Amino acid sequence: MIQQYLKQLNPQQLEAVQHFEGPCMVYAGPGSGKTTVITHRVGYLIDHYKVDANKILVISFTKAAADEMKSRFEESYQYFSSSDKNVSFGTFHSTFFKILRSYYRYNLGNILDEGEKIGVIKNIVKTLNIGNELDDDLIKDIILDVGLFKSNILDQDNFTPNSISKEDFERVVFSYETYKKDSFKIDFDDMLTKCYQLLVNQPSVLQSIRDAYQYILIDEFQDINSIQFEIIKLIVASRKNLFVVGDDDQSIYSFRGANPNFILEFDRIFKNTKKIILNLNYRSQEIIIDTANKLISNNEFRVDKKMISTKNPGVEIQFSRPKTREMENQEVSEVISTLLEEGYTYRDIAVIYRTNILSSSIVDSFLDNNIPFISRDNIYNIYEHWMAKDIVAYLKATVNLNDREALKRIINRPTRYITNKAKKDADEYHKDFITSLRVKGNLMPYQVTYLDKLEIDLKNLKSMDAKEAIHYIRKDIGYDDYINNYCLEKGIHGEGLLEILDELEDISLKHGNTMEFLNHINEFKKSLQENKRSSYAKGNQVELLTMHSAKGLEFKVVIIIEALEEIIPHSKSQDEESIEEERRLFYVAITRAKERLYIYSPMSKYDKKADVSRFIGEMELFKEKLNTFQKGQEIFHKVFGKGLIQKADKNMLKVWFFKSNETKDLDLAICAENNLIS
Repeated sequence: MIQQYLKQLNPQQLEAVQHFEGPCMVYAGPGSGKTTVITHRVGYLIDHYKVDANKILVISFTKAAADEMKSRFEESYQYFSSSDKNVSFGTFHSTFFKILRSYYRYNLGNILDEGEKIGVIKNIVKTLNIGNELDDDLIKDIILDVGLFKSNILDQDNFTPNSISKEDFERVVFSYETYKKDSFKIDFDDMLTKCYQLLVNQPSVLQSIRDAYQYILIDEFQDINSIQFEIIKLIVASRKNLFVVGDDDQSIYSFRGANPNFILEFDRIFKNTKKIILNLNYRSQEIIIDTANKLISNNEFRVDKKMISTKNPGVEIQFSRPKTREMENQEVSEVISTLLEEGYTYRDIAVIYRTNILSSSIVDSFLDNNIPFISRDNIYNIYEHWMAKDIVAYLKATVNLNDREALKRIINRPTRYITNKAKKDADEYHKDFITSLRVKGNLMPYQVTYLDKLEIDLKNLKSMDAKEAIHYIRKDIGYDDYINNYCLEKGIHGEGLLEILDELEDISLKHGNTMEFLNHINEFKKSLQENKRSSYAKGNQVELLTMHSAKGLEFKVVIIIEALEEIIPHSKSQDEESIEEERRLFYVAITRAKERLYIYSPMSKYDKKADVSRFIGEMELFKEKLNTFQKGQEIFHKVFGKGLIQKADKNMLKVWFFKSNETKDLDLAICAENNLIS
C-alpha cells in the first residue's frame, strides 16, 4: 500500500522517506513538501522496516503543526492497525512535560499559563520599581529575556538581557523563581530546564527514555534552541537515529533563542550524517522563487542551495514607491479592489509587515475603505499604549480643562513635582484641577511656575491641528525628554517608545483638529471591535500579519509594506549576523506568495526621507523594472509628463517630452528608486 505514496514523491523526497537508521539532515526549502516527507517516513519505518510505532517520536514547535502531521499520517495510513498508529506526535514542551509528569507530581494545575505569567511579571516590575508595569512591550521583552536566560542553561553567567539592566534583571528572575517555588508552579521554560536536569542527574531515567524513543523526527529544526538541542542529544546519544527537517534560510527566531548554527553544524555534531536537499518548490510562481534566490544568496552563512519552482513564470513582481505612507495605504486598498475584480477573494490576500506597530496605519486605512481584515497577532491598537494615553490626555485637557482624569494623568508627565497629597487635596475642591491645585495644593512657588507654564501650553495647543499639537507636546512641553529620562533611569532602550510617538503623530496627520482626532480614536476602537466580530463571522478577510507570524503560511497574493531601511533590516540590526537574519525574514515573507507579490517602499516616513530597503536592490527589482523600457515606447514621468523614448541602454534613457519639447537624459536607477517613470 505504501508504494502508491512513494510514486508521488520526487527523487530527493523519496531518498529522505526511505532513510532508515543514523542521523539524517533534510534541508527543506519553502514549499518543498517537508510535512509530506515526515509523514511518509514514519509510515515507511513502520511498514517497510517494521519499526514499533511506539518507539517513534515526531516533534514540532506548535501544537497545530503536530496535530496536522498526526492527522495526515492517520489519514494516509488508514490500513495500519491501531497499534501501528501509536506514534507520538507532540511539541517540545508537551513531550518534555510528559517525561516530567512520569517522575514528578506535576499535573496541568501546576502549569503557570502565559496570562498568569504576565500578571506575575507585571507585579514584580511594579514592586521592584524598575519600569512602568503598564508598558506591555517592556513586560513582553522581560519575559523574552527570562526565556532566553533559562534556555541558555549551559552559560547563564554570561547572559546579557536586552530589556532592562543586568542588575534589575537578576532581581526579577530571583523574585519570579521564588514566586513559582512558593506556589508550586512551573512555566513552559521550566518544562525544558527541569527535563534536562532530570535526564542529566538520573541515568536510569535517561536510559528508559532512550529505550522509549528510538527513532526521533524533528520538524522546523532551524527553530531549535540550545536547551532543546541538549536534551535531544542526550536522548539520541546511543543510537543516533535522529531525522531532522529544516531550512537554515528560514531561521528567524533568534529572539527566542533559535540558532541557525545547529542546522549548519549538524553534520559536525553527528558524524556520518546523510544530507538531503529538497529544492523543488511546489508553492510559488517561478518569478517569485527566482527573486527569492537572488535575495538569500547574499547570505554568507548558509548551506549552498537554489530553489527551483515547479510552476509557470507567473506575473511580474510589482514594486512601488509611493510618496507617503498614506499614499501607500491608498495604493494597497486600490490593489485589493483590483484583485477582487480579477476573481481573488479577501482570504487570498495577506498584508505582511516587519513589526506589529506598522499595522496601525494600514488598519486605519482598511476601516476607512471597508476592507475586512483579521490577524493571527493581536491587532495593534496604538491608542491603548500608555504613552498614547498620555498624549490623548493632553489633547482632552486642551479641549476641556475640567477633565480631571486627563489632567491628573499628565500633571507629572513631564514631572512638575506635584505630590500625591497635593493631587488628593485638589481633587476634593470644586474648581478645575489646575485652579484647585493652586488653592488647595499647598504648593511652593516653583511648583506654581510649572502649573502656569502648563496652563499656557494647554491654551497654545487649542489653536493647533492634531499633528501640530502632538509635536508641540513632544518637543515644546518636553514629553520626549521625559521618555528619554525614564528609559535612562530604568536602563530601558528608548527607540521603540519614541517610534510609538512617531507613529501616533504620523497617523494624526489626516484627522484635522484635536476634536476630530479624538473622535477618530473613539470610532477606531469601536470599528476594531465590530470588524473583529464580523470578520470571524464571514470567514473572508484580508490577513494582516508580521513577517515572523507569516512563517509556515501561504497565500495567493502577498503585499509587503514599509520595505525600508531601519525597518527591514531593523534599526537594531547592526552586525552582519543580525543583518543576515533580517534577510532571512524578508525571504520568508516573499516566499509566502503563490501567485502575486506586491512590495511597497514609501519615499517618506515620519516627515523624513525614507531609504528603500537594501534587500530590494539585492532582489534586482529595479533592474527587472528597467529592462522593460525600449526605444519608441511612450512613458510617463511624474515631473516632466508624457515622453517618447529615443534611446534606451543599460543605465540611461534618452526621452523627448511632449509638453516641454525637450530631450532629457534620465538615470534609470534614480528613476526606478523614486518611482518616477511608468
